[in-house]
Amino acid sequence: MAESGYELSDEEADEYRDVLQLSKEDIMNKAFRSDEAAYEFYRMLGKCFGFGIRKGDSGKDDSGRVIRRRFFCNRAGLRERRHYDRLDRQRSHKPETRTNCEAKLSIYLDVVSGIWRVRKIVLDHNHDLTPTYMVHMMTNFREINCSAKAQISGMQAHGVPTSKILGYMAGQSGGYSLMGFTKKDAYNYINKAKRAKIIDGDANAAVVYLEGKAGADPMSMARYNLTKDNMLANMFWADGGSRVDYQYFGDVLAFDSTYKKNKYQRPLVIFSGVNNHKQTTIFGFGVVLDESVGSYKWLLENLLEVMCNKKPSVVVTDGCDSMKAAIKSVFPEATHRLCAWHMEKNVTANVKEEGLRQCFTRWLYSEMEIDEFEAEWDDAIEEYGLQNSFWAKETFQKRMMWANAYLQDKFCAGFRTTSRCEGINAYVKNFLKSRHSLLDMVKNLELVVREYRNNELVAQFRSLHGMPVMTTCLDPLERYAADAYTREIFVDAKKEIVGVGAVNFVAKIRRSTTMVYTLEEYGDPGREVIVLYDRVSRKMECACNFWKQKGIPCRHMFFVMKHEHLTRIPDSLVLKRWRKDAKSLDKYAEITEVGSEIGFLLRHGALHAAAQWMLYVGARSPLSFTQALKGLHALCQELDRGPENGGQKKALDMVDLHDPVVAKTKGAPRVRRQGGRKRRCTRCRKTGHTKRHCNADRSFVSKSEESKDFQATTLGSEESSPTEWLFGVQIRFEQGKKGVTGPNNLCAPIWLEASGSKITSQHEISAAAGHKETMEWEPNTISNTDEVIAQLMTEITYLSSRLGSSSAA
Repeated sequence: MAESGYELSDEEADEYRDVLQLSKEDIMNKAFRSDEAAYEFYRMLGKCFGFGIRKGDSGKDDSGRVIRRRFFCNRAGLRERRHYDRLDRQRSHKPETRTNCEAKLSIYLDVVSGIWRVRKIVLDHNHDLTPTYMVHMMTNFREINCSAKAQISGMQAHGVPTSKILGYMAGQSGGYSLMGFTKKDAYNYINKAKRAKIIDGDANAAVVYLEGKAGADPMSMARYNLTKDNMLANMFWADGGSRVDYQYFGDVLAFDSTYKKNKYQRPLVIFSGVNNHKQTTIFGFGVVLDESVGSYKWLLENLLEVMCNKKPSVVVTDGCDSMKAAIKSVFPEATHRLCAWHMEKNVTANVKEEGLRQCFTRWLYSEMEIDEFEAEWDDAIEEYGLQNSFWAKETFQKRMMWANAYLQDKFCAGFRTTSRCEGINAYVKNFLKSRHSLLDMVKNLELVVREYRNNELVAQFRSLHGMPVMTTCLDPLERYAADAYTREIFVDAKKEIVGVGAVNFVAKIRRSTTMVYTLEEYGDPGREVIVLYDRVSRKMECACNFWKQKGIPCRHMFFVMKHEHLTRIPDSLVLKRWRKDAKSLDKYAEITEVGSEIGFLLRHGALHAAAQWMLYVGARSPLSFTQALKGLHALCQELDRGPENGGQKKALDMVDLHDPVVAKTKGAPRVRRQGGRKRRCTRCRKTGHTKRHCNADRSFVSKSEESKDFQATTLGSEESSPTEWLFGVQIRFEQGKKGVTGPNNLCAPIWLEASGSKITSQHEISAAAGHKETMEWEPNTISNTDEVIAQLMTEITYLSSRLGSSSAA
């Protein structure tokens, strides 16, 4: 047998010791219980010495029983000639791997004993054997076992990229050569697993998956509708945790659409809000057919139905007209607030005067009365001459959606822009790609929700464990705020308590049970603030509208509490949504799916985590390693013999719907370069380079400017070529340098496009001495190729005679 030139490692030699020491006579004397055992033996032989194997032909007796088999080297035989002579070939030839190698193993069945024996063995190869460190890349010796598949599926289900999964597994195994499979095998397995899940259609798989979640999470719901062609049109889904969060924090709703998150280019709509820790919380997801009023209206109606008909008081969007119409139809009583950032961007695009831009910024954010705003608007329109501006009229009609004068008494939970929506969209990019299927998108969005809920859990833990240090002189009020509010809200409340020092007392009047306080702030003595406090109902109102807008008492209210010697904040001022106990603690528990594929992955991960200590202890010494390995083998054999735990869950009925088509999104389409059209050099007309890097002789315009023929065709630059039109065909002349050795000819290459084919013809015409001129023409329309060629040749002859007479002159 040919030598590979490389030695096996000690571990491999230990594993295949018997095979390495076998001679040809020993192999001839071997016997096997089955033909598969013989195949495994020959496979082991090939792995040791560096050649792949292939199953060959077999023979059967009269009863149909296999009685002989042959196994060959994978380089046996030659590629058939017909593969080289294919006229319809589109791809390039694959590299040659067959060398007509004669190495083989032939076995036959001993009918008497029922044992397979060796009939013939050829160990010599006519090719170099594969080195030991490359054997793992041969097809015969690559396989992803069940444990590796489970590890890949588990890590991928939790958002780990495939490249990082393989890097981690290679580190565990001691290198890529010891994994037992290649990166390509892993990617193929992942792709095959994804295709198996959507074998009945991507939309079907996504809907069935969402409906199947009801077993572990009874509160999860999904709604969808179809087009006339039974294709998925719109879909909305929310799990139990999102529905619970909406009941607590759904008074302010924000949503926005994002693109390129699935292979159908369907817009993804994410509904979100703010929880009691001032963090973003997700209420649900939607996929719409298009960004029309009907699609958004369907989405909002199903959101309202899934959320038990609880309507938000404020809805924040980016100003899309379709969204605006849908919100007005479904939530007519809600306040629709437009994103301030998008309004500023709109102003910047339509207004050039810096003074007017500053006025808009003031109208967006500053506190003012409605009359004051409208007066300033009229003055600005007059000053900048916008009486007939359509943009100004349209913007003023929407003033109640963006001007702070109309929104300062509305509770928006800190929303002024859709920046939280944009933050979600940016974070979602880490989980979603434009090539993802609907099923992949739904599963990966679950990972996004899980991350946001974990952040909420951490914030809740920090609020419950540990008490902030009291630093203000209003210790009872500060301590009560620390007990009632979450830590993030307490920080804002403490700023208002500290701000009591900047509030001055002006007057106090008693009217029945209500105390009327007149206050002013330090540094602004001319502006009075009125605070009303009822000593019986313990209700309090302030004219600054801070509590209505933020949901926490303002500094003026804390001043009145101090003046009234209150030791706790009145309950009417402590908003439920900002409290630590806004949501019961049992709602923070994660729901685990134990009877599905996710449950298997979770159990696999739990066992992997539990085995970490055993792996550490077993790897500390060779003795403990051997002991742990034997124990694992014994345990695995015992588990394999045991009965399976539980049965397979009955699959849900498939839904009769078709996958959606690729949708057209907003914005200009992506321009793709045509692969068939290549850039040509303007000097030599060849592809692969430009005029700057051309090595051909520089062409120049003929100096015979006196000739009327050339004057009619000169384009006006030194490097441009004269051009004429003959019978609707463009002819271009290119002149070479004078003094070039060899015959000077007028070469006329002809390109004729007819019926999709390209015909090339050349005709040489004697030209003036010292000139080398080339004509090129391309037809606009050609009906008869032979007729056009005859016409062109006649005209070329005519031009040749004219050129000759011109040179003689």
